[in-house]
Amino acid sequence: MNLIESKNKINFIDYREEYSNLVSFNNNKNLSVHRWYPFVEGYSAEFVKRIIGEQKYIPDNCLEPFGGIGTTALACQDLNIKCHSVEINPFFYDVTKAKLSNFDSKKFEDDILSFASFLKKCKSIPKIPILESKTFFENDNRSKWIFDLSVTYGISDILEQIKKIKLDGNENHILFKIALANLLVPSSNVFRNGKCMSFRKDWKNKNITREEFHENFINFCRNVLLVDIRSRENMINTVYNSSTCYNGDSRKLVSNINEKFDLIITSPPYLNSRDYTDVYRLELWILGYIDKFVDERKLRKSTLTSHVQVPIPETDYPDIEEINSFLLHLNNLDGGLWNKNIPNMFKGYFNDMDILIKEFYNKLNVGGKAYINVSNSSYGNKICEVDLILAKIGEMNNLEVEEIRIARNIGSSSQQNVKFPVRESVIVLRK
Repeated sequence: MNLIESKNKINFIDYREEYSNLVSFNNNKNLSVHRWYPFVEGYSAEFVKRIIGEQKYIPDNCLEPFGGIGTTALACQDLNIKCHSVEINPFFYDVTKAKLSNFDSKKFEDDILSFASFLKKCKSIPKIPILESKTFFENDNRSKWIFDLSVTYGISDILEQIKKIKLDGNENHILFKIALANLLVPSSNVFRNGKCMSFRKDWKNKNITREEFHENFINFCRNVLLVDIRSRENMINTVYNSSTCYNGDSRKLVSNINEKFDLIITSPPYLNSRDYTDVYRLELWILGYIDKFVDERKLRKSTLTSHVQVPIPETDYPDIEEINSFLLHLNNLDGGLWNKNIPNMFKGYFNDMDILIKEFYNKLNVGGKAYINVSNSSYGNKICEVDLILAKIGEMNNLEVEEIRIARNIGSSSQQNVKFPVRESVIVLRK
């Protein structure tokens, strides 16, 4: 690790060799249980373990205010460290709860056999979910749709059986929901295209049969979920973080947690206008978390201010030189922004993070540390140093900035209108 530069007495240290592969989800793709659902925006379990390993003592309690699909909470649980985590997305929350829970492999194996037997009998037209959004299922009145009729039938068959299993009080229903979630995008006519879903160029040639969809579902249950459940049955844990995993808005819930923490490890949404309600729209609508546009808007409004999908009111924000300078840049673009809500999003983001970092100070034990993984962003061909601004917000809230660790350089989107990579970092704050 080498000192690259110092700004306002804040040191930027080069951690690219150590962190470049750890601040992405790729390392989780083959890890037992962590691999249950791919989360492009997440970091790896190894990243969490490296941070824990560098502490002077094993932390008693960790906080993760942007829980995602449970990487921090599960990595902590495997090390018998308590972790309180908060996640606003109800699908991510359910995945996290499942990953942190114990399941009976024999019962799940029997349930898979029963599910496979049910699917073999599915020959008639099933009851297709009634959703307010009409873009999902093949329809004679539309020129494009996300799921072909054969896949629609396969999805409907599986949802029907999951509903029955859940009504029977069988906890394995969440495992089957996770298996179905893994098939949605690969079996659809769309792909995740940065901030949204886009149609594949060859979407009309997908041609997955109802039977193939059933087979893929059962194979995932057997070859991934069941294998991982078996592999962990003999693990001895003294800590289970399922009971301290919360679904809700971290800006409100963190203050209500009646605990003190030795460590905070988190990665808040980046200031890049990405709306995860849109990015994971298939999972939210198809799996029954949303069936009306009003519910989608409600969820979108409750997320951190980091996108422009809803009107954003004017708000106060921390009085920091870099914020004021960048706002002046945005205002001088004179209509050159791709969305007029960007300046208010910018203010709202740092206001939200100020609220949270205030709570970090309140919740940390003396000597405790917060590690915040963020990326810088760019608008109007100018870089916003988000990492430096958040470090300064930490200082304003009585936290010491140990350093900013440069994790890697990443490409920016076409909307950000900058031709060079932006910095992804880990801010280290200490109380």
